[in-house]
Amino acid sequence: MLLKIKKFTFTAFLYYMLLLPSYVIADNTEQIDLQKEEVWELCRFNFYFENDMFSATDSQYSSGEKFNWFYHVDNPSNPLYNFLFTDSGYYSYANLAIVNQIYTPVELDRTDLIKDDRPYAGWTYLEYGIHKSSSENLRSFYIHVGMVGPASKSEQIQKAIHDLTGSEPPMGWDNQLKNEFGINLRYVHKWRLTPPFIGNLESSVIPFIEAELGNIAINATAGVGMRFGWNIPKDFAVSTLDAGGEIGVLVGDEHKNSLKREWSFSFNISGYTSAVARDIFLDGNTFRDSHSVDKENLVFYMGAGFSARYKNFMIDFIQTRSTPKFKLENRAHTVGTAIVSWLY
Repeated sequence: MLLKIKKFTFTAFLYYMLLLPSYVIADNTEQIDLQKEEVWELCRFNFYFENDMFSATDSQYSSGEKFNWFYHVDNPSNPLYNFLFTDSGYYSYANLAIVNQIYTPVELDRTDLIKDDRPYAGWTYLEYGIHKSSSENLRSFYIHVGMVGPASKSEQIQKAIHDLTGSEPPMGWDNQLKNEFGINLRYVHKWRLTPPFIGNLESSVIPFIEAELGNIAINATAGVGMRFGWNIPKDFAVSTLDAGGEIGVLVGDEHKNSLKREWSFSFNISGYTSAVARDIFLDGNTFRDSHSVDKENLVFYMGAGFSARYKNFMIDFIQTRSTPKFKLENRAHTVGTAIVSWLY
């Protein structure tokens, strides 16, 4: 019975966080003020695929997948919008996603615990994000809820990917982190600067800061992204799963005009620094003994790639190189992020 109650409580919690009430009616005995109904309009579906196979490796941060639905929200009733974003002149957006990320040591053919390398670990979670966008800046708040350990099913996911690509199966998943329920909060703030056109070439510069807090990760990040090209999107640049927030958040009410120009192409570059206080994938389980390594508290990232859109179909790609994330990692690591999107 206790197990059933726990399952029900967890399900109810996710339902509340992801499907918050679509309207609010003020309870007033003297006057009943009916609020306008909240309306979600699907703007974009994004599929993220991150993998270090783009750099011919298979270790460290090995892969990530994200299925993401992105909406414009009219008359938002979620109190979080007003709690964090009280300014007028902003347009509201939201996203719902399911995400999996996988981390492995270098020697995938070993079955023993590799003490001088990071542990096997996987993290599968639900993401609910709210966004307020103007012509000059973007504010985003995210809630991540999920599981680390065998319950994440990351072992099965990685073995399925290796089977599809004809790679040798990873052998050390018996040494992965133990099951742990994870909840993380994340805040991202971006600014958008638009330098003058150079001929037909336009550009945007996107400085950003963000912070993450929870038992999965505690960190603070600052950096900048840049687009330059032709008919570039009026958005807040390309991002990876772990830094820069949501992709495809348009400035202000640009969602009404995003498809008026049939095509778009841009080159993208980014650079950022992350100060890390906690990383469960290096520090190990929070409440149970598990394998861990000594992490680096400051990590630097550089990325480069492109974006291309024709009508409703868009593809983004960025290759990101990072400095070592733990003391015994003897080289930088590179991961490619490919994002395939359909715009509505």
